[in-house]
Amino acid sequence: MVRFFLIFLFLFSTLSFANTKDLIITQKGDIFTDFNVEMYEDKSAAQSFAEIKKSKFTPHSNRISTGYSESIFWFRFTLVNNSDQDLIYFAEFTENFAHKVHGFISEKKLFNFSEDKQGVAYLALENSDELLKPKFQINIKSGESKTVYLNIFGLYANFTSFNIIDTPTLNLYELKHTGFYSVYFGAILAILIYNLAIYAFIRETAYLYYTVYVASFLIWQLGVNGFFPFDRFSSSFSYYLNGLSVPIGLSFLMCFARTILETKTRLPKLDRIIKAIASLYFLLALTAIFFTHYSFIVISFITTFSMPFLLYTGFKSYRDGNGSALIFLIAQAAFLSMSTLFALMTEGYLEYRLMTKHGLIAAFLVEIFIFSLAIAYRIRMHEQEKLKIINQANKELDKKVKERTLELELSQVKLKELASKDPLTDLFNRRFLYEISNELILIAKRDKTPISVIIFDIDNFKKINDTFGHTIGDDVIVEFAKLLKQTRESDIAARFGGEEFLLILPNTSETGALEIANQVRKEAENLSIRTLTDSLSFTVSGGVSSVLIAADTGIELTIHRADQALYQAKRSGKNKIQSFTSY
Repeated sequence: MVRFFLIFLFLFSTLSFANTKDLIITQKGDIFTDFNVEMYEDKSAAQSFAEIKKSKFTPHSNRISTGYSESIFWFRFTLVNNSDQDLIYFAEFTENFAHKVHGFISEKKLFNFSEDKQGVAYLALENSDELLKPKFQINIKSGESKTVYLNIFGLYANFTSFNIIDTPTLNLYELKHTGFYSVYFGAILAILIYNLAIYAFIRETAYLYYTVYVASFLIWQLGVNGFFPFDRFSSSFSYYLNGLSVPIGLSFLMCFARTILETKTRLPKLDRIIKAIASLYFLLALTAIFFTHYSFIVISFITTFSMPFLLYTGFKSYRDGNGSALIFLIAQAAFLSMSTLFALMTEGYLEYRLMTKHGLIAAFLVEIFIFSLAIAYRIRMHEQEKLKIINQANKELDKKVKERTLELELSQVKLKELASKDPLTDLFNRRFLYEISNELILIAKRDKTPISVIIFDIDNFKKINDTFGHTIGDDVIVEFAKLLKQTRESDIAARFGGEEFLLILPNTSETGALEIANQVRKEAENLSIRTLTDSLSFTVSGGVSSVLIAADTGIELTIHRADQALYQAKRSGKNKIQSFTSY
């Protein structure tokens, strides 16, 4: 429907050409840039000039937009010199890339004519390798009129126009054209070199795709506008190889879009489509080497759909939370609007206008500038994400370090505890007893409070081991240790060695310690150990002594005195408690 509407507009616009008139030069300096001519389409592309002159031409403008066609298009106009001078004029085309352009110039009332052949097809065939805009010189005397026939055939789409201008104007046009494109290409080259340097420095893949895309467009524009180093070609084939930069650039645009829009992770289904389009563009670049005309028809058709598809993908990526996708959308929307008009012009639906062409290249400049911002924004976002990840990792690492430190501290406490306890009875061992006793004595001296020691020994323990075995002997030791654990919380119980046990009683006099020792002795009598055949009871003896606060510097002398009291209890019959001061 849109296509028919555009065709209607195109046909409607031709109504203004109905009254085609001769181009009349009234004075030196008159030029013609927007005028009416006549057109004829030779669909066979085989008619002779004599046949063409007899053909029926229809009104048309000097702006040519015939799309991809295998026809030869003829344009006819008459130039009349009503000035008083002999003049030299030129029919110059605005674009460089026409494949074949022929010019036939004849006097209106005579049959003789001159013919000139120009275009890409004649590169190096007439000892010229320079790509120039086709232009045909018209020497016209005062009062003379000449009819000019121009035909054009293109392997690319035909979109161009031709102006009728004199030599000074021609030189001015060339100067303006060169100046404009020199500034334009200089700006693109500066952006390209800048981003290429960034890629060399940070090795970000997006910059690589971006620079190849920009370089491809730059090569294409340098070629179609005949700028160094793409202004000379050894043949038409070498010129058309320059056009391969178009599908290659589009292929890398797709790769760039995949990177910026993060389709691989965010939109895997759309990512596969973009990859397929990129591969297809690259394949078309190869086929264009052999089938230039048809390959570019396909390229134009695919681009009509691939560009809007990129907008859709960008929107989906932005909805998925990709901030750089918004910048991509802005850039792509600006370029798409102009590239759509350009595509419609190349396909013949819109009339050729310099503004349309310049709008495309201006939109491209805006696009690549915004694309560079999108890459920078993406890198910044990734750096912020990396910082978040690093900070989170540091927090988790700090947490793990703290947890590990706590575990180590607990392990050290546990190891210290294990090192200070007897494994069989879970009572403190001798080493810990001496360590803690020194602190307790210092406290007792400071507070002037008593501290006492009880040493216990299991009676007839060797006989128990010999009679019932060491396992039963260990059971006896464990049961008595449990009894000692049930004393006051302030008391410290330890296995002193073998069947000997020690109780340190802070803030307890020798008399108080004696009472506690007797209580323990009596409770021990009630303990019963199961054997294989019966049960076993046992008794304990003990010695009690108090620390001499003024004289004792450590626990050793107190233990020695308690041990002497224990020895006395053993000699007096066992199952007894003896204090050091009572004998």
